[in-house]
Amino acid sequence: MALNDIETIVIVIMENRSFDHLCGYLSLASTPAPLAVEGLSDNPAWRDPLANMFGGETYPLHRLAPAAQQIDDPDHTQKSIAMQIATPPQGGAPRQMGGFVQSYVTYAPAGKPPHDRSLVMGYYDAAAAPAVDFFARNFAICDHWFAALPLGTQANRLMAMGGTSSIVDNAPLLLPDQDLVYSWLTRHGVNWRAYQSGDFFPFFSLMERWTPEIATSLALSVVGEGGRFRRFGKFAADWADNAAPMPPVVFIEPEYTDGPHVDPNDDHPPTGMAKGQVFLADIYAALVANPQRWQNTLMLVTYDEHGGFFDHVPPLPIPGSAGGTSFTTTGIRVPALVVSPHVAPGAVHSGSLDHTSILQLLADRFAPGEDYSPPVAARQAQLSRLSEILAPAPIMRAPAIDPVPLAAARAIAAATPAPPSNGASPSDPPNAQALHNVAMKIAADHPDLVAAQGWEALAHYVSRFV
Repeated sequence: MALNDIETIVIVIMENRSFDHLCGYLSLASTPAPLAVEGLSDNPAWRDPLANMFGGETYPLHRLAPAAQQIDDPDHTQKSIAMQIATPPQGGAPRQMGGFVQSYVTYAPAGKPPHDRSLVMGYYDAAAAPAVDFFARNFAICDHWFAALPLGTQANRLMAMGGTSSIVDNAPLLLPDQDLVYSWLTRHGVNWRAYQSGDFFPFFSLMERWTPEIATSLALSVVGEGGRFRRFGKFAADWADNAAPMPPVVFIEPEYTDGPHVDPNDDHPPTGMAKGQVFLADIYAALVANPQRWQNTLMLVTYDEHGGFFDHVPPLPIPGSAGGTSFTTTGIRVPALVVSPHVAPGAVHSGSLDHTSILQLLADRFAPGEDYSPPVAARQAQLSRLSEILAPAPIMRAPAIDPVPLAAARAIAAATPAPPSNGASPSDPPNAQALHNVAMKIAADHPDLVAAQGWEALAHYVSRFV
């Protein structure tokens, strides 16, 4: 079985972009060497009916320039997603997926309407997304991967990393305790490690059970020691050292816009796409720099949810639940790329997938014949297997990303200022407030760790509020 040849699975979950917004251009006839993905069309007869209407105006699909980086964050809570899915576009019933502009304006923060309503109907192309374009053309893309639930970040990250969600809306404080893939891997004797970009915290520092280990491990990582949670700055050296064991499962997280940050690269608006492209390119460069490990590695890149951006494909009719609330569909389609010598160049997997497909892939690889869990098994009965994308035999290759567009992305990333670090105000998003609370709690409970050499960013952040 091809999956048995995979020795390391690297999982990267970015933030808040839809498939059409980031990958839809790949199917355009005007795109050089288009791919056979279910994306966008140049044909006006196809595009025009999908335009959104709001306030007597029509908002068509349109290309976004690479410099169009800073977009006011669209609301992507339950109420907005329901409006986006159920509202007819210009073409009318029986079409849906027409409420993106309406929700962008209707649910904008009080006193902060979007400066350009049309941006949620925009899409990027290869000039703005060189890493994504490179991955899709040289490795594989999944064009029917959906957020597991029609909800926001926290619920969908819980689904991706646990198979269930005990919450509907983002929790303003800590996440309720529930089983995560970290524990599943440990129970099955599978070592794992998580690398965090930037100077602050991984997502599951929001779950109190994990906060002590995360704080201690990251502090040790800063001064050169090892633990299961490490700074991304250590990743390239760890990966390059063949004398040191690398766990079979590696999670790599961006620096999050929602929360304390120095220079976020998660793609979550108002953070632009360029910094995320550089981040993904840097991960890939580290992986291929060690051919011995790279030859049996699979990197999976996806997005936690669509972030309020347009997509034309309706959600899958798979029922789900979160926090006692039932849903009749998945969330909206998101980008997903499989980067490995074990996939064919330019492969397109069009079977239905969602975030729980990550968990079943881990079960298929490390617990053959087992379902990851009963809730995940119930969803998998209506989905394809991610392992189906693997080629019968590997095609060893480690091509380099075109340096010209990548250099342009680096220049845009360097020139684009980071959004203000947030979290301390009640008007900030719940994710931001929760991560702020974690920072303050770690500072109060572990002042020695905060004072660790190299953790100046956290110490400086906390000093502003004490």
